[in-house]
Amino acid sequence: MSSLPRHPKDLLTAMLPPISRIQLDKRLVLLDEQDRNELNHIEQVIFWSHARDASSEQVIAQDNAAIAGIKTKLLKDLVLWRLTTRTLMSALRMRHAGFVPNAQNRFIGFGKWPAQIEKNWGQPNFGINPIEISWLSKASDYIAQNQPLELEKLLLDLSWKYYANLGNDHVFDFEAVAIYVLRWDVINRWSHYNRDYFKETALANFNQLVDAGLNNCPTSF
Repeated sequence: MSSLPRHPKDLLTAMLPPISRIQLDKRLVLLDEQDRNELNHIEQVIFWSHARDASSEQVIAQDNAAIAGIKTKLLKDLVLWRLTTRTLMSALRMRHAGFVPNAQNRFIGFGKWPAQIEKNWGQPNFGINPIEISWLSKASDYIAQNQPLELEKLLLDLSWKYYANLGNDHVFDFEAVAIYVLRWDVINRWSHYNRDYFKETALANFNQLVDAGLNNCPTSF
């Protein structure tokens, strides 16, 4: 941990990760083999690299088995929180797309919410108390209003702060390293969204200036 530069306090004002992935991986070599395998295991579950060609049922079965294999309770809880968040977002997106669960097409996912979500499919926030999931209503609004950037900012900042809070009690142990790596992924993703967004905005502004300039030019130009 002492070889890793500190993450910024605020995600949404950051432009780049504090360290490249190449340099981060060089530091991670210092972990013993068991910890490296555990970290790779956690990253694979969270990033769903195994989910491309699998059904929902297969993904859930694989990930539940993978969660059970995580040795550290804090990291096991972290992974379950991340997959539960993804479950809630899947429900919002599926409902927005017109999906309605039934006996043949059940809604399945992680955590304690799938049964309540299915039972209260048509209710605001699926009947979940906003005290328990405070961000759900805002996420639903962003989906309905077709604001993908605002939705991504909300979700990335949610993960950023959750990981940061967990890391407050861990400084030089393996949990601290794992949380650092997961936060690195969040800021890396945000930096890509940031660059793409500003690139598109800059291009749009440039095109507007060009159009305005051409409209004001003499026709003999």
